[in-house]
Amino acid sequence: MGVIPEVKIKPTTTRMVSQPGMAGTVAVIGAFENVSTEEKVYSFNTLTAAQEELTPLEGYDIFDKLFRRDSGASSLLCVNITTNGTSDTKETEMTNEKLVSALNLLKGEKYDILFIAAELTDEGLTTVKEFLDDAYDLQKPVGVIAPLNRASDTLATASAKIFESGGLYGLITQKFTLSDNKTLSLVESAAYYCGVVAGLKIDQSMTMSQLPDVINVSPEYGYSDNEEGYNLVTAGITVVRCMDRINNKYVVVNSELPSGLDLYIERTKDYVIRDICLEEFLGDKSTSNTITAIKSMIETKKQLFINTLSLLEDLNYNVEKESPKCVNVYLDSLVFAGVITTINIHVVVEVE
Repeated sequence: MGVIPEVKIKPTTTRMVSQPGMAGTVAVIGAFENVSTEEKVYSFNTLTAAQEELTPLEGYDIFDKLFRRDSGASSLLCVNITTNGTSDTKETEMTNEKLVSALNLLKGEKYDILFIAAELTDEGLTTVKEFLDDAYDLQKPVGVIAPLNRASDTLATASAKIFESGGLYGLITQKFTLSDNKTLSLVESAAYYCGVVAGLKIDQSMTMSQLPDVINVSPEYGYSDNEEGYNLVTAGITVVRCMDRINNKYVVVNSELPSGLDLYIERTKDYVIRDICLEEFLGDKSTSNTITAIKSMIETKKQLFINTLSLLEDLNYNVEKESPKCVNVYLDSLVFAGVITTINIHVVVEVE
């Protein structure tokens, strides 16, 4: 029998493709249901693939927040911390022992942002910080985004100080309500922010940037001297406030982190260090030709970072041979543009 000729479009999943200057692979540590408790790293390039294999717990529905519809994470690496309990139950609490085990699984993996899908204690945050410090030493620096639930701004400030020397991309203390009137849990709100950051070119600051689709935040803070919002922002915690209630404009007050550096500087610094990959020279003969090749590679990267990607203002470096088996590479300075946080308007009024 004949059929009516027609063209059908069948929607499929969207895969984000990373471009130079993007760093959108997110490693996720969290508890998931209905999956094997085998210790392994799951890898997903699409939202559908993640949802088909892993089921987040209620209040931890994070995958669509991370991948996002428009521009979010390009891929996910996931570690499940759920274990078997007694009487066929599942243990989903994020203990420090489970956190350590999950972080160990991620050692050597290639990703750009670490996301913790749980509210950690200061012990847990310290464990994460130590892991990130080790990753930095191995030329694989990344930063963490995580929810932060503390009883006061004083306690939250103390938690933020754990990351004074770096390793943080954001601590989220507020729950977001989206344009569909759904209020996210704290973990989901942190995942939402992580997805937004993952979809940005790394040289973009979040200071005074609007969070898309957010129509409310809870709690809302005050920002006068010594009010809670002021203290949290000063501590380098990521805080969102309403700038235009009629048009539902909610912005990140300041994306400067506890290190004193803006989010874009922390992300770019980590990206540059990861991208100047010198492992290819291991095993080469220690000759002047090798030293010249290393310098040439770094110079090529320098031009890429400055002239093509516009990530840096300048990069000063030096390469020298220390011994027959050792070469020292000095990245003497990564020069960044500052982020404007103050504009002074001088007004003169004349009456004639």
